[in-house]
Amino acid sequence: MNDGEILFSEILKARIAQLEYDQLTVENIRRIYIEETGNEPQGKITLYHSDDYIDTEELDSGFDGTVIHFFDPKVGINQSYTITRGSEPLEDNGLGGPNDWLYNLFGIFVGKVQNQYVDARDFDLVVTNEINSLVEKELSGYRAKGYDISSMYLVKRGIGHSLGGNLIQTLQLMNASYVDVFTINDAPPSVYQLALIDVKFRQQINNHFNTNEMSEIYNINPESLKNFGEEYYGEKGQNIHHLTIKEEFLYSIIGFRGFLDLGTRTVINTSNHTGGIDKYMNKISDENLQNIQQFVAKHAPAYEKAGVDGLNRSMFGIDQELFTLIDDIKQDWKKIFEPPKWKRGGVPMTIGVIGFGSFTVDMPFAYPVKEFPIDFFSNQQEFISRALEIKAKLQDLTEVLPSLLALVGEISEDLLKLIQVHVEEMLGSIQRMIEAIGSAALDIGKNLVRGSFTHNLSQHENILTLIELSETIELESGNIQNSYQAIINDTNEFIGEFGDAAHAHGMEHVVNSLNQVEGRRYEGSDLIRYKNATDGRTIEVNLSSAVRIYQLGLDKCMEKEEALTAWRRLYYTEYVDDLEFRKQRVMNAIHQMEANPRNYSHLLPVSASDVKVTKINVHEFIRPLDPMFQDSFEGMYHYLREEIEKAKAMISRVRKSIEDLFEEDQSISKFFELR
Repeated sequence: MNDGEILFSEILKARIAQLEYDQLTVENIRRIYIEETGNEPQGKITLYHSDDYIDTEELDSGFDGTVIHFFDPKVGINQSYTITRGSEPLEDNGLGGPNDWLYNLFGIFVGKVQNQYVDARDFDLVVTNEINSLVEKELSGYRAKGYDISSMYLVKRGIGHSLGGNLIQTLQLMNASYVDVFTINDAPPSVYQLALIDVKFRQQINNHFNTNEMSEIYNINPESLKNFGEEYYGEKGQNIHHLTIKEEFLYSIIGFRGFLDLGTRTVINTSNHTGGIDKYMNKISDENLQNIQQFVAKHAPAYEKAGVDGLNRSMFGIDQELFTLIDDIKQDWKKIFEPPKWKRGGVPMTIGVIGFGSFTVDMPFAYPVKEFPIDFFSNQQEFISRALEIKAKLQDLTEVLPSLLALVGEISEDLLKLIQVHVEEMLGSIQRMIEAIGSAALDIGKNLVRGSFTHNLSQHENILTLIELSETIELESGNIQNSYQAIINDTNEFIGEFGDAAHAHGMEHVVNSLNQVEGRRYEGSDLIRYKNATDGRTIEVNLSSAVRIYQLGLDKCMEKEEALTAWRRLYYTEYVDDLEFRKQRVMNAIHQMEANPRNYSHLLPVSASDVKVTKINVHEFIRPLDPMFQDSFEGMYHYLREEIEKAKAMISRVRKSIEDLFEEDQSISKFFELR
């Protein structure tokens, strides 16, 4: 068994983890491995993407990940790397919801949601079983050939960045299935998160701190709870290694309530002009964090059950059903003001006729009838109920805003001064919206009650009230948006350091920070090589891009060569060979006629009984292909062949110029040979 780690360096792990956000393909893994080591990676590489294993049709948790399997039984390699992706702003390339950030909030911070962990766990388990099954089938053939492969068990390792770092750690703490785990700028696990996932751990908390309900965990002294959690998971977490950029923002929350720091950690300081945002985040009080945590915890079940739409309903009283209800009411209003329809009917009338007595007949007539929508009143009553729900939710939100404002003040008094005026303007707009909803709901309710007794079916007062309410909401929503923009404009300079923290959190910054080789840096997943020229200029080459262009150029030349060869083959088949085939067929017919003259007597213009054919002599002349036709084709063929050779020579010169520029690096030639 060869247990030598394939991805043996931090830069290899980081660069391949970075591919998880872009294009994690076998070709890119091989390219990066060669760029970093100068050698081909060992073993056959197989990828397992979570999109192919997790059903997201009902409710997408937001989890994304890939398992990379390296396998070569001849040299004893059977290794896998589970890579869990970090937070993305929106799912589905910007078209979906902010599921990752909601999991950060509800799953990690408050421990109320575990959907991403469950998907990560199930994905890893299913893929592991699939790998073991496929490997066992392949190994059976090697055993039959006499290979000693008795110890070819699967060696699993984990890699994760940001939220992915949290997930891969949690998988290890629950199942201890990895030989080691490597996290990059990870979101640390929290005791609240682990108490939800791990029933045994929650029972130990209850016994140790004398609690009964999960909600009581937020009232436990966070430092004591943190120490208890780190002691409980200390052994399982000892093979977790963290790589952290000191300036990045997640590193600053390790001291927050309930977050655990397990395993070993390498901290890299990449900026001399800033000490990171610790000096701000360390000022945050646990009291305000607890208030926010408990507020968020109330709404987690709604998010877990119905996603973002359920969260909006829980926090603000607004969801898609409300908008559908408003549309229904608008359509009802239009029907109310449509002209009445005329209905024909009959009124019984008694008519007396002298001599015949009297009799009753139905006298026909038409009359206008106003047909009201069936749900007209029930929809308005439901709207009142929803409006009151929105009001209650907004009031609840205003109660937690002071804690948020206090939290900002703890981070920085200067920052608080910058935004306090704008936040107060926001609060004023929210308060006016609350009052408008309350007043409108009351007026509409009175009108509905009065209308039900007086048959005041026009509902003009309701319409005017709702129009006024919509105008208020539109105005105050605009004011809130203006206040938000003003906060952004006024805090640009202050946010600079937080922007640096966000940049330091990203994988490109991490990869460049790990680089120890002079004359190279990274942009995205590409390797940039640079060198100082004799005239003092710096010459930069995107080596990854140059290799792609070189290989693409060769592929295009090969495609042209194949097309040109097929074209020439078709020319010979359709013209040269076909002419020879036709000539041969004619000559065969001539030989047949000359050898059997009697068989062709019937071709004579006289009766065959009067004349006997004893000999046929054919004087044949078959015109060859026009030499100009052949010369034209051969000229075109050789011209196109020369053009392809020129293109190949130009591509080769580009490669040679790069190799000559960096002649001290012998591995560059291998980059171009990558296939």
